[in-house]
Amino acid sequence: YPDYMLNPEMDMPVKQVNGREYIGLLEIPALEKNLPVISAWNYDNLRAAPCRYQGTAYKNNMILAAHNYTSHFGDLKYLHPGDEIWFTDNDGNRFVYEVVLLETLEPHAVEEMESGGWDLTLFTCTVRGSYRVTVRCRMAEEQAVA
Repeated sequence: YPDYMLNPEMDMPVKQVNGREYIGLLEIPALEKNLPVISAWNYDNLRAAPCRYQGTAYKNNMILAAHNYTSHFGDLKYLHPGDEIWFTDNDGNRFVYEVVLLETLEPHAVEEMESGGWDLTLFTCTVRGSYRVTVRCRMAEEQAVA
């Protein structure tokens, strides 16, 4: 068993690149995106890449945020239920998720963003920050039983 399965409370391993700590790679095949994920969000980090807003892949509660740049999460609205999203941590552990729901939330709906018990949530603001495009995911069946 991988270390994270024996100890889901463990920190995700980070890799230092250009002064930023990254936790892994997010792949969204339907959007042809391969994006590094920064360990912790702040406004400066968000300009560089998607960031972990909170949670961890190891506990199935990870929330990732990114700007709505085309190179980041600007195309999230084009995802559909059933699309796969992959996250690979720095130890090479791959987590396969399936899109279940796309939501539009108010820009300050923090409680709604964090609730629901989703395995993975991706979010970005719309142009001018009027709303948040939110993608809710569950662990894919073939991985959940592995």
